[in-house]
Amino acid sequence: MKKTDLFKDRNNNWLTNIDILNTLEKVKAFDCKVLYMHTGLSFGMPNPSLSKNELLQILLDTINELKVPTLVVPTFTFSFCNGQDYDIVNSKTKMGVLNEFIRRQPNAIRSIDPLMSVSLIGVDEDLAKGIGHKSIGKDSTFDKLHYRDDVKFLFFGTKIGDCFTYMHYIEELLKVPYRYDRDFTGTIITAENSFEDTYTLFVRYKNIKPGNGSYIYEDLLVDRNIARKELCGDSFIIGVDEKSAFAEYCSLINENPDYFLDTSSVHDFDKTFAVNNMVAL
Repeated sequence: MKKTDLFKDRNNNWLTNIDILNTLEKVKAFDCKVLYMHTGLSFGMPNPSLSKNELLQILLDTINELKVPTLVVPTFTFSFCNGQDYDIVNSKTKMGVLNEFIRRQPNAIRSIDPLMSVSLIGVDEDLAKGIGHKSIGKDSTFDKLHYRDDVKFLFFGTKIGDCFTYMHYIEELLKVPYRYDRDFTGTIITAENSFEDTYTLFVRYKNIKPGNGSYIYEDLLVDRNIARKELCGDSFIIGVDEKSAFAEYCSLINENPDYFLDTSSVHDFDKTFAVNNMVAL
């Protein structure tokens, strides 16, 4: 792999693709059969001599150097929640430019879920096919991941506290009292046809507010050596095994069901729901 300067950090040091690969190896991102990756790309200022597509291709090539059999990225759109059609080919994700780049790869498969789709490159295509109608419940991609062995979550230039959407699958499994199932109906457009369908999402009651528990959870995972966290440019790369992350999250919820909520939350079970641009659960 040819060494290329990708990002310049706040100290004017270049971060190269080789540096990134070394950091990925330190967090043992290669040590899994399925790598589910959240991205932030907050490593520094991108090299102006590279086009956006050149930069993203080098990043994807670097991740491919890990030789992980299956790479999965969230390509959520929350289309029906936002009153929009879901076009499996053309609906862009706001989960990051690298995720969108991966989604558009010719060898990528995207799930048909109009709320929380994923895109996948690799051998375990079932993670994106045969998805059920509960976006974070039974037969969702998260549900399938939970019953796989050797699954790892990777936080690539972002934090566990910022975007560990899998936590909401665990909340659904534990039936936490501050969320409920809500149906969303709309039109799905595929390359072959279009049709109306309904999907269910485990959403918060109106007056429930998230707290900073997810960041405390991240620190706990790192302090207990459950997650590996390494500095990379101006940001971090973090890796954590699914089974370990699941067990620790369940433990916290079982000890205190409100652990991840802001203390100002009101348990009034108000199902009023209105959003304009939903990007997170």
